[in-house]
Amino acid sequence: MIRLAIVPSYVFWALTLLLCAPIIAVEPLKVLATVPTYGELAREVGGELVDVVVLCRPGQDVHSVSATPSMMARCRSADLVLHTGLDAELWLPDLLRGSANPQLLPGNPNSIDLSSQVALKQVPTELTRAQGDLHAFGNTHVWTDPLAVRTMAAQVRDALVAALPEHAEELTARHAAFHERLTRALVKWLTRVRVIRDKPLVVYHRSWVYFLDRLSLVQTGTIEPKPRVAPTASHLDELIDAMDRADVRVVLREPYQFPDAADFVAERTGARVLVLATHPGYPEGVDGIIEHFDHNIGALIDAMAPPELGGSEDK
Repeated sequence: MIRLAIVPSYVFWALTLLLCAPIIAVEPLKVLATVPTYGELAREVGGELVDVVVLCRPGQDVHSVSATPSMMARCRSADLVLHTGLDAELWLPDLLRGSANPQLLPGNPNSIDLSSQVALKQVPTELTRAQGDLHAFGNTHVWTDPLAVRTMAAQVRDALVAALPEHAEELTARHAAFHERLTRALVKWLTRVRVIRDKPLVVYHRSWVYFLDRLSLVQTGTIEPKPRVAPTASHLDELIDAMDRADVRVVLREPYQFPDAADFVAERTGARVLVLATHPGYPEGVDGIIEHFDHNIGALIDAMAPPELGGSEDK
């Protein structure tokens, strides 16, 4: 004999209301990132739990971002900001004040300084205008070192867990997966780059010191005689002599930097100009952090290694 269980009416109605209730979507955390690298870190760790706005374009000079009204509107509802700190984004405080979002100003818990755990390089012992546009606390381009980026990923994880504690397990798992992928990539990069270890190159601006030090490459000179000072003819003549003596094969410049001076010294020395960005997103399609470092390191090996070790035959 089949016995039917009698369900109390209040249980029936409770289940009916539960099944018929609309599904309420969880609003993602709105994360503001000053540069593309920080935006990609937020996406890697946060996934669908975050909505990321990046203020600086991939090929843009981070020091020259303008705080426009449209940008202020995008910042108004942000919950968290990821930035370099130091004096890298001097435009950021004005932007946040103008957006009426003071909770993101430096010093607040929702303002995450991603340079705070990096050993800074090129810290000046004195500051004078005669030295060019120096940064008071040291070189600010900390995101160019993949090992530093791995440390930053842990900071992003901690910030997102603090903001979304109910999703701590998911965020921790996503960070662990990215940490493992980046660590494997680091081993590969440091192995591949041995074929150009200690090779010299010239850069336009001092943007690459952390990157070059990590790869054990030597910066022989800069197109700029001093930071953000236009090169003179005499400086370029001296640089060409230094390049010839050191057998420099590569001049490295970023997309926003004028090509004339880099092209000039390259033509005089037979070197090759590489246009690389310090952030993901340039060239188009190179969007992820690991893909970005893969692209840049591969381009350097192709340009600097002897042909029999994987380099290009063109100098």
